[in-house]
Amino acid sequence: MFQISEVLKKVPFFRSLGKDGISFIVERLKFKPFDADEIICKIGDPGDRMYIVISGKVKVIVKTKDSAEETIIAELSGGDYFGEMALLTGDPRSASVITTEPSEMFILNKDDFDLVAERFPSITLSMGKIMSQRLRETLQKAAKKTPDKVATGVKGSLAERNLVDIFKFCESNSLNGKVIVQSSNQKGIVHYKKGVLQKVELGELKDDEALDVLISWKEGSFVVEPDPLRLDPQEQAAKAAPAEPIQLVIINASMVVQKMLQQTFEKIGYSVYAVENKQKGLNLIKKLQPNVVVADVKLPDSNGVDLVKSVREFSNVPIVLLTEERNREEFRSKLSEFKDLGFTKTQELSEIMLAVQQIGH
Repeated sequence: MFQISEVLKKVPFFRSLGKDGISFIVERLKFKPFDADEIICKIGDPGDRMYIVISGKVKVIVKTKDSAEETIIAELSGGDYFGEMALLTGDPRSASVITTEPSEMFILNKDDFDLVAERFPSITLSMGKIMSQRLRETLQKAAKKTPDKVATGVKGSLAERNLVDIFKFCESNSLNGKVIVQSSNQKGIVHYKKGVLQKVELGELKDDEALDVLISWKEGSFVVEPDPLRLDPQEQAAKAAPAEPIQLVIINASMVVQKMLQQTFEKIGYSVYAVENKQKGLNLIKKLQPNVVVADVKLPDSNGVDLVKSVREFSNVPIVLLTEERNREEFRSKLSEFKDLGFTKTQELSEIMLAVQQIGH
């Protein structure tokens, strides 16, 4: 089952957050679909938001100054993310990101991220650990000292471009590959996986020592070499055998609410069926045996309590009741004997989505 929390937990620095932290972020996420070949962000755009890929695929590209030819430095798909460095630095985009097929994203704006970081400081600590404490400190110092934009090419001279900028470029653009640095007769290699520093090679030096030496070089050259883009066997198998869609039944007398919920959940991979009363809902649940039910507590021929009791006579399907703060505890008390029930605090879309994903645990 699609779980918003599971998508967020694929972002390493969100893993340190508990249930409250994840919920706090979910409330601030913006959902946006993109068509194929649509530009999500361009080189030089403000770095004021982070993107999490729900479905689809995007390419991260750079262009040399003297040519219109583009170089793909990364390809991202469902569960991947980009733009996270912008949440800390606010620097302009150093690469463009373009969809290669219809895609859907969660977007977290910097202002909202700042609220999350203020309330849950552990998130910034996690970011520091993941990005490598030594490299993170270097990049932060460099960001304060140099206002220059990151290089937009994939090779160049150390005399013209600070190597720290190149490392920052690789971090912020989720590079899968390596940076080869040469100076005189010495050669260093910095390895990246999805923008995270993995290893630094320079003779027999340890990673931190090698990194210090490379950064000190003022002359020489660098080349950014992305890995070939290919699916691993597990990913190919997953693509060849997509998971069955999650079936959601909506029971609500309002056509507006039906459509709103149907469109929202279909966009994130659910198969949605909507009916307007209890009897039709019971018939549909018996026929489909869905994964989850979302129902209003006021129905033309019944109410939330009677609906749950009737469903529990033949099914243990998880049910989310659309309650509010004023009546939530009342319904929770009346239905305390039953399991696998969720009760919303409000009837906002983000709250309903959160309740649906929580009931699946």
